[in-house]
Amino acid sequence: MNNFNLFHKKTVQLFSSVALIIVFNACASLPEAAPIVKRYCVGQGGGFTGDYTEFSFSDDGKVYKRDFVYDRDVYYKDLAPADLEYFVNQITELGLEYEEINQPGNISKYIEIREKESSKNKITWGAPNFNPPEPIEKLFKELYKKLSERP
Repeated sequence: MNNFNLFHKKTVQLFSSVALIIVFNACASLPEAAPIVKRYCVGQGGGFTGDYTEFSFSDDGKVYKRDFVYDRDVYYKDLAPADLEYFVNQITELGLEYEEINQPGNISKYIEIREKESSKNKITWGAPNFNPPEPIEKLFKELYKKLSERP
């Protein structure tokens, strides 16, 4: 009977220790909420293969290339502060956050604004009978060229 009491006492002590550790970890301060990260994306593709190429940059100037196979963004390079300011200003001045263009074609181009993982707005064009406004096409070309340049 003595061994049983000793075993029971050790089991209760072990259980109590584990319970206390769980309670203390649960009461630890919660991490601060991450700030909302805005991401600006440009991409093009489609056609026979359906493949797309996408580059994006965030408010902090980091540039990412989209890996559609593994559904992830891979760090590509840093955008110069002057370029970051220029492109954000262009996107704001053109009102791309609120522009409504949905004219996809066999091969399409797009500019998308995301907050966290959610799309805030996406404009798409490529239909043969549709030409986007010239300033949007110009921005797309500038942005795609700058983001896709090798680091």
